[in-house]
Amino acid sequence: MKNFINLSLKQTVFINVVFIILMVGGVYSVFHTPVENLPPVAIGKVFITTVHYGASAEDVEQLVTREIEDAIDGLEHVEYVQSTSMRNVSSILVKFIDDTDYRHLYDELRLRVLNMRNELPDEVDDPIFTYLDSQEWKPVIVANLVGELSNASLTLLAEELKSDLRKIDGVQEVELHGDYHQEFQVHLDPDKLRSTGVSFTEVGQAISDSNIKIPSGRYRQGGRNTLLDTGHTFASQQRVLDVAVRRDGDGNFIRVRDLIYQAGLNYRDPDIISTVNGLSTVSLKIKKQDSANAITIAERVKSAVEQFNQQHHRDGVKTILTNDSTIEIDDSVRTLGGNMVLGMILVTLVLWLTLGFRNAMLTAIGIPFSFLVTIIIVKLTGQSINTISLFSFVLVSGIIVDDAVIIIENIYRHLYMGKTRRTAVVDGVSEVFLPVISSAMTTIFAFAPMLIMTGSTGDFFSVIPKAVSFALFASLVESLFILPIHVLDYGPRQIEKNIHAEGDYHHLQQGPFAPAWKIYRSLLDKLLNHKVIALGGVAAMFFIALTMMALSASGRVPLIKVKFYQDSYLRYHVAVQMPTGTSAEGTDHVVRELSKYLIKLGPQQTLSTSGTAGMMEDRDYQVHRAQHYGQVVVELPSQEQMELPTGNDQIPAYIDQIRDQLESYVDLHHHQWAGRPELLVFGENTGPPAGKAVNIRLTAPDIDAALAVADLMMENFESDQQGSEEFSDLVNLEDNRAEVQSVLTFNVKRDRALEYGLTSSAATQLIAGALNGMPSGQFRTTTEEIDLMVKLARQNGTVGGLSSPVAIAQIPIIEHSQKPILIGDIATIRYRQEPDTRTRYNGKPTITITADIRDGSTLSASRVQVLAQQYFSSITAQHPGVGIAFGGEFESTNRAYTSLAAAFIIAVLAIYLILATQFNDYVQPIIILSAIPFAFIGVVFGLFLTRSVFTVGSFMAVIGLAGVAVNDSLILIDFMNKERRRGVELRQSVINGCSARMRPVLITTVTTMLGMLPMAIGIPHKSITWAPMATAFATGLISATTLALLIIPVEFELAEKIKDKLSGVGHRRLRNKARKNQLKDNQHG
Repeated sequence: MKNFINLSLKQTVFINVVFIILMVGGVYSVFHTPVENLPPVAIGKVFITTVHYGASAEDVEQLVTREIEDAIDGLEHVEYVQSTSMRNVSSILVKFIDDTDYRHLYDELRLRVLNMRNELPDEVDDPIFTYLDSQEWKPVIVANLVGELSNASLTLLAEELKSDLRKIDGVQEVELHGDYHQEFQVHLDPDKLRSTGVSFTEVGQAISDSNIKIPSGRYRQGGRNTLLDTGHTFASQQRVLDVAVRRDGDGNFIRVRDLIYQAGLNYRDPDIISTVNGLSTVSLKIKKQDSANAITIAERVKSAVEQFNQQHHRDGVKTILTNDSTIEIDDSVRTLGGNMVLGMILVTLVLWLTLGFRNAMLTAIGIPFSFLVTIIIVKLTGQSINTISLFSFVLVSGIIVDDAVIIIENIYRHLYMGKTRRTAVVDGVSEVFLPVISSAMTTIFAFAPMLIMTGSTGDFFSVIPKAVSFALFASLVESLFILPIHVLDYGPRQIEKNIHAEGDYHHLQQGPFAPAWKIYRSLLDKLLNHKVIALGGVAAMFFIALTMMALSASGRVPLIKVKFYQDSYLRYHVAVQMPTGTSAEGTDHVVRELSKYLIKLGPQQTLSTSGTAGMMEDRDYQVHRAQHYGQVVVELPSQEQMELPTGNDQIPAYIDQIRDQLESYVDLHHHQWAGRPELLVFGENTGPPAGKAVNIRLTAPDIDAALAVADLMMENFESDQQGSEEFSDLVNLEDNRAEVQSVLTFNVKRDRALEYGLTSSAATQLIAGALNGMPSGQFRTTTEEIDLMVKLARQNGTVGGLSSPVAIAQIPIIEHSQKPILIGDIATIRYRQEPDTRTRYNGKPTITITADIRDGSTLSASRVQVLAQQYFSSITAQHPGVGIAFGGEFESTNRAYTSLAAAFIIAVLAIYLILATQFNDYVQPIIILSAIPFAFIGVVFGLFLTRSVFTVGSFMAVIGLAGVAVNDSLILIDFMNKERRRGVELRQSVINGCSARMRPVLITTVTTMLGMLPMAIGIPHKSITWAPMATAFATGLISATTLALLIIPVEFELAEKIKDKLSGVGHRRLRNKARKNQLKDNQHG
């Protein structure tokens, strides 16, 4: 090994050049690696949306939803199919099994559904497929055009801006939202139809017959061609109104103008109405390519928008930017970058105080080197710089100097022995060369198995083990090959002999660790004399910690709150559900009022509001479409501008406060609206999708059975909310049962229809046309061709038109030889009640109960699951056939923890393999691995005392600690073994080995802890998301190091004594057996 170190020290120029190249390459990569807020995550979900306009929820389920479900049935790797049938719309969510080939499955799914298209009714629109991934709902930025202009004018301007934005490098797609479909509408006056005897169909057919244009080829004459067209397309209102429908009794033409209430360009009734800050808008959603830089794209979009505003400021239009991902990225960089820089400063300061300024600088240079090399690898592997990778850098900022600390401290120790600088470097590095490699590999092998986490959660967190492993590998290379050369060139000089003559541990008897060294030696001697008490005390603490964690995770006793992911919300949603039957316009009015109220809170609380009427999005990113649904998405300001009444680091508490404020506002103003809306207020996830905290699915053979159990469970939740503290912290409690709505049905009288020469199908189509409008060709505007629709006018105030839907019965629908046939002649009209939605889960009727948990509550999803399961078990006998399942956060947490448990086992086995190989022993690796329970003790008690939340990140911290914590034990045992091989007595070997390594162990622990400390306590900014993980890591490391220094020596001495005793017994047995054999030989002789 010394020859190898000597050889590397002779390659000074080569290694320094490589060092500089990597540093420069790293700086280049920093500015050319894609930057985004979150890594792209494949969700493995597909939404299938199919429109059957005019169909009831029951018809949609029978004619559309079930047909598509049958087509999906049998497709491999499908975890579940969840469907919602509403009036006009079928929405089906297909979830694939985690970590399968999502794209291949999507293609196969799409092919299956399209192949059965002919089995759906002809009037059903083609299914729309939406493949869900993180880029789908996380655009780079959204540009919203607002102004005192019509929607058509805003749309034209938006198209102009869209063409400019699509030219920006890295832009994948620019989606236009909020544009209305324009039509030329002819509204017929029902009274005029009745008085003239002209039927609705007759008018529509007359306009259609006069609105035909057929290309007729060309006419060649001589050397010239003349193009021929026959007929025309309407291009003016006058030509439409001049169409003759028929002659009256006097022989005069009855024209369209004689039958109308009004006619002209208008918008089709919008299904979705979009607003921003309470103003009508047309929006452009900009999405980036995977390899593009979000910050660069956002800057270019802002520049393009600024130029656009300057060009069109006289048009009365302006552009409001929302969903700006650069705000999120800047906040993450400010928080995590600030934590990292402060941590690096603290680490360097500790190194300076303990190793001296020169040694500290030589050691600390490994931090930027490791980060820059990591960025190079990130760029080469096609990954991005994002919030998760920044957190990984914070996590590893104190760990990556551990190897360098061990090496430079050991070189320092050899210098105190009076050796020359070169000899000290060679001896010092070679002595710890293999232990340092083992130490780095154990940490890498602890993090690497996290890559086996499944699903979107695994994709989301996979950045951490990758970034940590890259950084540790770079650190290992720097500490073994680059650092020795730097020490040789710039390190401390040879120590004078009169100093080193006082002993090998003279360097420990000076500086800030001198008092600790003396106390440690004294305490160590006492513990070695009281092994049973020491080991029994640690075992008791571990058992208590294990019990606390088990009770909390199972939901039995919430000593520590267990949560899937502690989200730091950047936006929150206000979902609006108006009474069934509310029009989109009525819902839009409420959405605008709520938006204006939230904007009035000021820019310190509300940066912007994006409103939508006609749809809302839930926490699972599933879109629910109906005119009585709406939502307001509120964007919070950046941390620099934010001033929340609850404090900027308490965003979940602020959202709870907003929920209460909005409920009070609704109570005061709902009498001015179309009804009282039900509001759901929740934060928008920035982490892996987990669903709501409470998600209980009740499946049954029929919907009534599921509803009966749902009623009981909702009553149980609500009564506990009022009477006890168990469920008092549940908010947004609801179920997805259908609302009952009144429907006016028109049923064709088949016999009467046949009398007039109409089939049931033809009569139904005629009635539907009279109700919804009859397409009658195209109308050419100055920019495009649009639909021309003939409709019956609705009454506007006291002015003419249909006074009610029932009045349509008196409208002539077709012409007959004797008299005009009225709609009432061929159809019966009656009201009936029907549910507005029908939900199914894997083909079974399902009711889902959902709720959120108020911030700061000790109630957890697992606790709710336990209580709900207990109550369901008490009533299940009275409701056979009803099943219960738990989704949302409980399901996500269980899946993540199951994956992490497997990763933990793999990590422990991998670490054991490395240690067993290094020490060539079976027992000593187990002693070293006992540092993992030591770390677990610190994690549990640390979270309990700081009242922090145990999240998936905290679990990952425990796994990471499995690698970090054993490093101290590894170095201790390695030196104790070396003392033993030198022939030193066992007790003295233990004391000498521990004394020699106490300082590097404490230095590496302090540096690692200080690297995490700013994040754990929130200096300069606190990350709600990552603070629990940092707290778990820091407290676990403190516990692991303290107990390793105190208990590992006890375990080592005990194991060695047992080994010596067993070895002694074995030797005596061999000697006794040899004597017996000798006696037998003598007797035979």
